Amino acid sequence: MKRFFLVLWVGVAVLFGLNACDTVEQKPKQVTLAVLSVNDMHSAIDNMPKFAALVDSLRTVYPDLLVLSAGDNRTGNPINDQYEPTSYPMIAMMNKVGFKACTVGNHEWDGSVAGLQKNIEDADFPYLCANINISKEVKLDVKPYVIIEQQGLRIAVLGMIELRADGFPGAHPVHFKNLTFRRPEEVLPEYKFLRDQADVCIFLSHVGFEEDVEMAEKNPWLDAILGGHSHTLVEHPKKHNGVIVTQAGSSLSHATLTLFTVNNGKVTDVKATTLDVAHYGKENAEMRAMLNKFNNNSRFSEALATATTPFVRREELGCLVTDGMRWVTGADFALENTGGIRIDDLKAGPITMKDVYDIDPYGNDVVVYTMTGNQLEGFLKHSFMANGDKPSYVSGMTYSVNTDAKGKPKSVEIRPDLGRYSKNKEYKVAINSYMASTVRFESVDDGQSQFMTSEEMVIQYLREVKTVSYKGIRRTFY
Repeated sequence: MKRFFLVLWVGVAVLFGLNACDTVEQKPKQVTLAVLSVNDMHSAIDNMPKFAALVDSLRTVYPDLLVLSAGDNRTGNPINDQYEPTSYPMIAMMNKVGFKACTVGNHEWDGSVAGLQKNIEDADFPYLCANINISKEVKLDVKPYVIIEQQGLRIAVLGMIELRADGFPGAHPVHFKNLTFRRPEEVLPEYKFLRDQADVCIFLSHVGFEEDVEMAEKNPWLDAILGGHSHTLVEHPKKHNGVIVTQAGSSLSHATLTLFTVNNGKVTDVKATTLDVAHYGKENAEMRAMLNKFNNNSRFSEALATATTPFVRREELGCLVTDGMRWVTGADFALENTGGIRIDDLKAGPITMKDVYDIDPYGNDVVVYTMTGNQLEGFLKHSFMANGDKPSYVSGMTYSVNTDAKGKPKSVEIRPDLGRYSKNKEYKVAINSYMASTVRFESVDDGQSQFMTSEEMVIQYLREVKTVSYKGIRRTFY
């Protein structure tokens, strides 16, 4: 009888022992995790066939290649941004490539909260943002982080977004109703618990390269910061306090391949290489077919007017936009923020509908305010600071900003195209709704919306004037 119970006890022990061994996760001795990251693609769908071919090539070497985006997938190409639903071409192409996660960038908000939520619903990958607080009134399925399991590893990917001085990301404030944000540098240490839950910890940051370096110095528990927002091309990524920090420029011109060597669940080495996408010699045929289908939109090929000379500076394009605003509104002056102009130049020849939306893609309504000369000077000084110490583009005047030793505006000298300028005279000033919401200023009235966007006004202006030349035009001095 004793022998029977002894055998039974041993059998039970062996059985439970085997089951226990089965439940213990066996970490692979050595694994190479390959991550391909991009940032600030800004609707560069024309580069997607090359990018997809590059991904195909890398997957022949790294079958489990993890593809990530550090935000700002949209805003930059009207074929994508004016699509219905907004930004669907970019989402469809990212799905085709097989992206696994994306951080919410500031320009993800350009299509409104509802537009962003639609993108999230259409995407086969999660959108990440750990420093956002979403009230119950808002439907927005954003996660702070995701843990991806592959190759026997647990990979934590955490996302965050940049904030302006006012505590909001760099987008139109109208989109942030019932949303609040916290500073990334304050939030990041709160996620150190991921170190205990994952083998690899990646911060997918849309905060900016210099800020990423500072956060790497204070958060050595991270393995890598794959960044965005500042459009920095880090050609030779290196470690900062043991954390590799990378960024791949913008507009899908480059991508970063980061290789993590993981031994027994611990990262023992990280190396990153910057890859040239724009000059890659192959294209993915299926992605090319998708691109051709999206680009087949006759609306954007309509020629509105002819540029007899090329535009070679952003200010020349800014002058075109503000002239359109002043032409349609009949205002004395019109102003545009420097960030509202998204391309650097434009060739001579036909100016198409697509060109206009390339120049100014945001869809901001134009508002006309009554301001005294004194109030206008105050607006110009405050917009100078809001532009990152650059003067706003303008129509109806030339002006100069006098700065102090620190580069901050002391005074403004205005020279109107017509009539005499007076600090006490009242003027009609046309600005876009983004400037109206983000620049501190005073006015005589509360402003009158024109129920037209700046792009619509430029389109009307070009159709009526037929030809334009802005060669060498300069209206701002500082």
